[in-house]
Amino acid sequence: MMTTMAAEVRASDLFVESLENEGVEFVFGLPGEENLDVLDSLRKSKKIKLVVCKHEQAAGFMAATIGRVTGKIGVCLSTLGPGATNFTTCAAYSQLGGYPMMMITGQKPIRASKQGSFQIVDIVQMMTPLCKFTKQVSEGELLLSLVRRSTKIAETEKPGPVHLEIPEDIAGESVPYHPPFPVFPVRRAIAEMKAIDSAVKMIVEARSPLLCIAAGANRARTARALRQFVDALGIPFITTQQGKGVIDERHPLFIGTAAISANDYVHCASDEADLIINCGHDTVEKPPFFMHRDDRTKVLHINFYASEVDEVYFPHCDVVGDIANALWQIKEVIKEPQPHWDFGWFMTVKQFVDKHVADHWQDTRYPFTPQRVIAAIRQAMPEDGVVCLDNGMYKVWFARMYKTYRQNTLLLDNALATMGAGLPSAMAVKLKYPDHKVFGVCGDGGFAMNSQEIATAVEHGIDVTCIVLNDNAYGMIEWKQHTAGFQKWGLGIVNPDFVALAESFGAHGHRVNSSEELEPTLEKVINLKGVHIVEIPVDYTLSTEILGPVLAERVKELVSLKPKIPVAREPVEVPAPMDKEPEPKPEPAPVAVPAPVPVKVEAAPKGSTGPLKYPYYLGNVPVFANEDLEVIDKATGEVHAVCAQADEAVVDKAIAAADRASKQMAAMPSYKRKAVLERAVVEMKERFEELALALCAEAGKPIKDARGEVGRLIDTFTIAAEESVRIYGEYAPLDISSRVEGFSSIVRRFPLGAISMVSPFNFPLNLAAHKIAPALAVGCPFVMKPASRTPIGALIIGDILSKAPELPAGAFSILPCTRASADLFTVDPRFKMLSFTGSPDVGWKMKERAGKKKVTLELGGNAACIIDEVVPDIDAVVKSVIHGAFYQSGQSCISVQRIFVNASIYGRVRDAIVAASQKLRMGDPRDEATFIGPMIDVKEADRVERWVEEAEAAGGKVLCGGVRNGRFYPATVMENAPHQCDVYSNEVFGPVACIESYDDFENVVERVNASRFGLQAGVFTRNVNKAFFAFENIEAGGVVINEVPSVRVDSQPYGGVKDSGLGREGIRYAIEDMTEPRVMVMKNVGKLQ
Repeated sequence: MMTTMAAEVRASDLFVESLENEGVEFVFGLPGEENLDVLDSLRKSKKIKLVVCKHEQAAGFMAATIGRVTGKIGVCLSTLGPGATNFTTCAAYSQLGGYPMMMITGQKPIRASKQGSFQIVDIVQMMTPLCKFTKQVSEGELLLSLVRRSTKIAETEKPGPVHLEIPEDIAGESVPYHPPFPVFPVRRAIAEMKAIDSAVKMIVEARSPLLCIAAGANRARTARALRQFVDALGIPFITTQQGKGVIDERHPLFIGTAAISANDYVHCASDEADLIINCGHDTVEKPPFFMHRDDRTKVLHINFYASEVDEVYFPHCDVVGDIANALWQIKEVIKEPQPHWDFGWFMTVKQFVDKHVADHWQDTRYPFTPQRVIAAIRQAMPEDGVVCLDNGMYKVWFARMYKTYRQNTLLLDNALATMGAGLPSAMAVKLKYPDHKVFGVCGDGGFAMNSQEIATAVEHGIDVTCIVLNDNAYGMIEWKQHTAGFQKWGLGIVNPDFVALAESFGAHGHRVNSSEELEPTLEKVINLKGVHIVEIPVDYTLSTEILGPVLAERVKELVSLKPKIPVAREPVEVPAPMDKEPEPKPEPAPVAVPAPVPVKVEAAPKGSTGPLKYPYYLGNVPVFANEDLEVIDKATGEVHAVCAQADEAVVDKAIAAADRASKQMAAMPSYKRKAVLERAVVEMKERFEELALALCAEAGKPIKDARGEVGRLIDTFTIAAEESVRIYGEYAPLDISSRVEGFSSIVRRFPLGAISMVSPFNFPLNLAAHKIAPALAVGCPFVMKPASRTPIGALIIGDILSKAPELPAGAFSILPCTRASADLFTVDPRFKMLSFTGSPDVGWKMKERAGKKKVTLELGGNAACIIDEVVPDIDAVVKSVIHGAFYQSGQSCISVQRIFVNASIYGRVRDAIVAASQKLRMGDPRDEATFIGPMIDVKEADRVERWVEEAEAAGGKVLCGGVRNGRFYPATVMENAPHQCDVYSNEVFGPVACIESYDDFENVVERVNASRFGLQAGVFTRNVNKAFFAFENIEAGGVVINEVPSVRVDSQPYGGVKDSGLGREGIRYAIEDMTEPRVMVMKNVGKLQ
């Protein structure tokens, strides 16, 4: 038997090919003589970029950061001896933090060395306590298996560093070629069922369980499972420093971050929890809370590995295995919030945290407070922007107050807590994710430790900004020195000129020289190419006071609000366990900035399985102020949800906030306004069915119509996003006579300012959208009052917009309120425009009282449809008429209310309409087959019934329908209704259509016009002359040819004449209403002499 000899290759080539096989994209390092073969092999690689750094420590931090944000190994390279010893801090950083990293070091030849012990240190022995795996490669052929083995070890929970030492002679030797080992995903073990049962029992029996999210939960699949767990069970959560962003911190159940281990606001929640579900916690991270042996609080540990017991952490139960699967199993058993759970105190703590944690963020002193700087960074950073922290006093403030919206968008180290990593980490993130904005944030001390890497960033064209917070001291230790009662000594720093230092490396230097320069400087540099170093002077003096006596007093104040301990309760029934253990699913590698997960506002703490709970939105922020507004399920008559309801004082605050935000909103660049609208569209698509079901419940809208409205909501925001970047002006030469020779002009449109919005009940989403979307597109802050009977759709829009970091504070408020509290929407002069949709009687009275502000009114009508011919056939016409007259129970401003049919086809069309109407299914709006759902309330259904009976008594003939059943009113067709009756002359706003014949087209147009309304009309005809005659003579805002008047295209102008309204909606036309033209007249512009 003959064997084929494998081709010979250099061992270093095989090594680099193995790295490529593992998906390695970067090697960071500082090569030496002993790495020359590896260096040459990297030169030939088409997949790996070599980033030569100025110091091995920086290379190690960069490799660890790649591992941190991707879940795949980052690779760094050094020579032997002093180069390799410089990796030790990075190895500890990777080990404690749990970041997969591979360190490659060189070594003298091991088969024949002529230099004795020169530069030789036992690096393998040195790395042993720091690494999960370390080995010297003694044979070139072993490289394939060692790369696969060490990579697998590095990436397996708990991830960490591995080390391979490749001697010079081994790297350069010839070995037989074999392809790299294939890479297969590792399936994690799942938790044992008895542990799941114990966890379920502990959670169900708890009175006030609290979730704590720690570093180990920062995995893509785990984050999704956590979000589903929180939304399903309504359990509030806190995070550790390294757990920030696992769930969007705008979530209404997020209480705060445990930035310090005890005696902060969040500990007022954790101290009162009788169960803490500690998810992903490792004792290497600074403790988020301290356990005590006499505590009544139990701790449930859920992690990939068992808890390590120490004096302050000794959990009562360990659930060991894949975290995502464990959370899913627990959620599937418990299913829903338990009726005895009480989260009232946690929400009190949350409100206190939201009010006080960012105190002094608007402080104008110079040098700056850290709170002011952090608020400015958050404002400048987009949602997917990444901030990479070094270590210092400011880290505590970032952990406490920097709201993190996505995973791995705030990288801080709460394990080794090393200095020197901030700038290298920011460079690594920018290399991996070049489309994301990245800030490194360093103290002056930490920046000095690796400032030489500015040159590396310049050399490799890395567009990164590093902020240097300069207090001329090692501020964190100076704070500790002060709090320990020592004399201030030995911790000052004499710093260089940071601007000059940056420029000496070929970067751009900036110094913030006054309080007014901070935000503009950050807004500028974040959009610039190149390497930028921004020096910001800071003063931590106030921090000593705030984190000392002020915090202690505030905590006492918060504790004083605590209710009395509740009396003991009866034992609760624990749900039965699942029948069998589910198969775990392999987890994909985490990504640095995964797509945002929507915040479902109705997942607010329920404490029972009763009505859903919604906040109002005041100055962009959800506020669970009360539960005063009940929203009725229109089909069942039961309370579907309770909403916070604003009083007049809250409305006044909202107007003041909008007024303050006007200048910032007007100054927002169009691409940012577009981004807000586009991201809203993304989340609306993700929450499509949630929005549709909300409409079913609050408006009684059949599910098919509800889905149609959600589709229109998405269309409206999409159109607004497009229009936001094409709000054009005009240039005109003005030399129309000798008087103005040499003059020219530019006309631009400018946003009006704060807008008052009042939306109706019948289209809770899309009619709100037609006000909100153009306001955002043009840069107008707004305050909206949604209809009290259907506020949920607008509140979900508010939830989506509350996540937009581009919007300044006060950009929007959405406030359900009573009419008595809503007078300011009409009369307050701080509003520059009132946009109202509703009844004519209310709308015109509001206009009379609105003062000098612009007013737009969309007030409804009694839309007419002329059927002159059946186009294209009778079935199509009847289908359109039926839908136009009866969809969503006729509760539409442009519902078909008056049908005029050519006498030559009248009998045939009438009979077909009646027959089709009688077949329409009325019932539960959630049923896919339902066409007619309930009316908004019994009172309205009773009114429609009364109007029909009055018209029938006056001589009209009911051809079908006409009998009410509670909230439900069937499709009703009335022939020859007297024109003076309400069912014909007023807006019926119910499922009723009046039908009659006509002989002369010109006469029927006059009949259409014999109405106080004029919103839209429809005309079916093949005769183009009749079509144009109708268009030119019907007194309405819109005429629809060969369709019913119920058609509305969201990009087109929409509004009425006469009593039907004033002004136009439709995005581009609403933008015109929300702006005013301003002319700049210029003389002799462009003339050089």
